[in-house]
Amino acid sequence: MEIKILHEFVLLSKTLNFTKAAQKMNITQPVLSRHMKYLEEYFEASFFKRDTHKVELTTAGKFFSEEAGKILFQYETSVSAIQSFTGKSRRRLAITFLGEAIQKFLITFLTQFRAKHSDIAIECRDSELDEALSLLNNHTSDIGFLIRPNFMANESRFCTLPFQTDPLCVVVNKCHPLAGRGSVSLREVSEWPIMRIDPREFSLSDEYSTRFLTIHNIDFTLDKEYPNLKTCCFNLEFTDRAVLLMPRHRKYLIGQNCVMQDIVEEDCWFNLELVWDNKNTNPSVATFLREFKTFLKQ
Repeated sequence: MEIKILHEFVLLSKTLNFTKAAQKMNITQPVLSRHMKYLEEYFEASFFKRDTHKVELTTAGKFFSEEAGKILFQYETSVSAIQSFTGKSRRRLAITFLGEAIQKFLITFLTQFRAKHSDIAIECRDSELDEALSLLNNHTSDIGFLIRPNFMANESRFCTLPFQTDPLCVVVNKCHPLAGRGSVSLREVSEWPIMRIDPREFSLSDEYSTRFLTIHNIDFTLDKEYPNLKTCCFNLEFTDRAVLLMPRHRKYLIGQNCVMQDIVEEDCWFNLELVWDNKNTNPSVATFLREFKTFLKQ
């Protein structure tokens, strides 16, 4: 059994979407489906329940997902240990990051880092949060640059270093009654139907939008749910009866018929943070962390 098939299974078990998982692994959906069928035949067990609307893990699938993660972790740990013992330690660092919020900052830092450590090969990969955490967990990526709601608890197995914040904002059509206000409260936002990403497409849709209302004990109603944030913004161009919550750095998605307003509550923001696993034995991680902390002090 090839180790890459276990990587594919673990990613698919997180996304529960064959199309998205195949795209992120740079393979076709038929190839991914064939690999998953191979696993099920190999273990003589069914790992997925599939219908026309969704994909779910069976009980065996959930168990195998946990075990596959352990296997991948041990594999990466053993490879690192062997390379260290033979004097051929990897001078490689794999980084996963969450798109536009991180990109400009990361480019600035990596330009300096590579100038000082040209012997370390840097590999960068843009990803979504659930995929990034999976990559960090199985050490496919060594370092993660993530953006998460400030109320989201850190996973105990990871170390984190927050370095910037990005405020929550609301977007409305220019003909909406809230337009032109400059700033509005969450309670005012809740008086209107809220657009958001379909949780079937992005499992953390609630955490990145409507959960901010929930933690303030504010009731709300949903408008329509769309496959991604870009589609939400597009449809907001044609309605003045809905609102959309999103981080400020995604403002570039807004069309000419919409405006972004600040949220007056001061406890609504996203953390931009560096994330890593202390159990990762790649020696380049320590070098990267040391240089990054120095960079933040400049």
